[in-house]
Amino acid sequence: MPAAAIGLALAGCGQKAAADGKQSGHLGAARTVAWAIGTTGSDFVTEISLGIADAAEMLGWRFNRILNAAASPDAHISAIRQAVTSRADVIITVDWYQAVVDEIAKGMKQGARFALVNSANNPDTLAPLKVPFVGQDPRTTGKLMGERIAEALKAKGVTSGSVLVGNPFPGSLNVEERIAGVGEGLASAGGGLKLVAFPDNAAQDSAASVGLYKAKITGTGDVVAHAVAGSEMSAIPLSKALAELGSRPGQVIVGGWASSLKVLNLVKEGAMSFALDENLYYQGFFATLLAWSELERQIPAIDLSSGHVWVTPDSVDGMIESYNNRMKRAAAYGLS
Repeated sequence: MPAAAIGLALAGCGQKAAADGKQSGHLGAARTVAWAIGTTGSDFVTEISLGIADAAEMLGWRFNRILNAAASPDAHISAIRQAVTSRADVIITVDWYQAVVDEIAKGMKQGARFALVNSANNPDTLAPLKVPFVGQDPRTTGKLMGERIAEALKAKGVTSGSVLVGNPFPGSLNVEERIAGVGEGLASAGGGLKLVAFPDNAAQDSAASVGLYKAKITGTGDVVAHAVAGSEMSAIPLSKALAELGSRPGQVIVGGWASSLKVLNLVKEGAMSFALDENLYYQGFFATLLAWSELERQIPAIDLSSGHVWVTPDSVDGMIESYNNRMKRAAAYGLS
């Protein structure tokens, strides 16, 4: 399994690296944090990587990435096992499958510490392990999205009709909770807006997903807006479907979640009306600091919200500039 290891130099914070790897400052020993995920490089991976890298540099820690060009659940588990075998002090990963939680439990018995980012899809089995988590609350952000879509429709004089939302990962708690939240947000606005959810197959076949969106839009008949619960994965086929159906940018309200430059560009082009940025950088940054707090200050593990920022036509240029600046820093670390 390919692994990219980045040795990060110390950048202040009162820390000085000693020859034996210990620190002479007040932030503790020089440790290693690993980002273990069974997928290849992407904006998702790079944004979280940069957050971890910056936090590690502040702390005087070393940073390893364990990725895999052939994304799969097995590759994800293999990455975690490799991180445990490497004796990383802290392993950061994502709870996409129950098998991840099982592997975390095994790793903890071998002395590894973990922190989770982005998704906690198995809260019942995860809770006893007391692993810190940083990410958005999907139900909360879903409700915010539903409310925003309802407000945008009301401004156009629309108070009834279907809001279509495709699901690329049926059964994934993170996505299901987003969709449920959208429904709550629409309902809170009153009127006759109703949520119509369907599996869009975007995770398996983006090209086929375009056809599924076109068929669902046509078959539903009264679609007045879209919520993109699958971020870039669903936003791309939806935008193509709308274009093929003759919809012009800005004609239909489309709200979603931003986790990549592609989504930011869709907002800039008008193919999406607005988006909630997932704040992936913060997820990696604060997960590392939570792990440090456990190790060096014995502070119990907590869940921490990464917050949210609205991406709109007025703010998107600044968001793209910020993205480009982060990518330059990532390239300086060798993370791009």
